[in-house]
Amino acid sequence: MEGKMEEDKILHGILLKKAKEAQYTNYEIEQLNLQSESLFIRYFLEREATKIVENTNIEENVLKKIYEENQNLYKFPKKVKIDTIFVKDLEKAEEILKEINLKNFSSLKEKNDEKGQEAKAVTDDFLFVTEIHPALVEEILKEEKKNVILKKAIPVQEGFHIVYLKDIEDERQAIFDEARETILADVKRNIFGQVYNQLIEDIANETVKPEEPVKGEKNKENKSTKATSKE
Repeated sequence: MEGKMEEDKILHGILLKKAKEAQYTNYEIEQLNLQSESLFIRYFLEREATKIVENTNIEENVLKKIYEENQNLYKFPKKVKIDTIFVKDLEKAEEILKEINLKNFSSLKEKNDEKGQEAKAVTDDFLFVTEIHPALVEEILKEEKKNVILKKAIPVQEGFHIVYLKDIEDERQAIFDEARETILADVKRNIFGQVYNQLIEDIANETVKPEEPVKGEKNKENKSTKATSKE
């Protein structure tokens, strides 16, 4: 990971050097300057708006009221625990399906799985169905039992999955404590938009008040005017 970051940094430096050395027309320079200014303005506004939002006190009863009025929005989706064998060829997948069972799944996986080394690592954790490839989810949701191997090879972009469905947990309602951070994030996101626009409006409406002349200087100016008139 660090090696990749270092490579990206080096490439960034090379590309930046090339970009700076290139020749540009006056119009292109003007467009670059405008984009840079727009980015600078947006960065400033987002930074200031974020400060205001983070310092805004959002009362607990407000969050609870939102939760009570929108409980149907705060649910945990169905969770599953699965393991898969991935192969690139449908014929090979169908051959595996003919002989596979719960007892030999691990040995057949070790022998036939064509996933990358990182993807081969098995975790025995539950996953929300929203975290799994939609094609797998579609077939998993058709299955009424757990601790079974699905009877078909499921096509994905690169090949086919044979799925061992180990366990299922049904969708459930989140209690307030579980939903609180999500609600708070939603409220802050809404406030951010309002604050951002208000900042622009406030800055646009800013005016510099003209300085009031000092009384002594005003009187002196009047006397000077009268003297000139009299002459």
